Amino acid sequence: MTLTQDQRIAVIKHAAESSQKVSATKSVADFIEEIKSEEVLGEHGLLDAQDCDVKDEASLFDYSPNAESIDEEDLDIGVSDEMKGVYND
Repeated sequence: MTLTQDQRIAVIKHAAESSQKVSATKSVADFIEEIKSEEVLGEHGLLDAQDCDVKDEASLFDYSPNAESIDEEDLDIGVSDEMKGVYND
């Protein structure tokens, strides 16, 4: 079946219109919202920040010397019997 020139133009027109109707998914919209929020905070800082908000955020930065004293390399890692065979071979 051969299409006439008008039919081919109609098919191309429909394809072009359909391709422009693509909408952003929820995850893409959330990502864009997050980037825009970071831009605003980067340029202007906290807008109308309450004293309690600042204290809440600052509490997350408390220094704990206990975390520095733990050396993960000194801890034994539980290894299954199958994996022990891999290391012993």
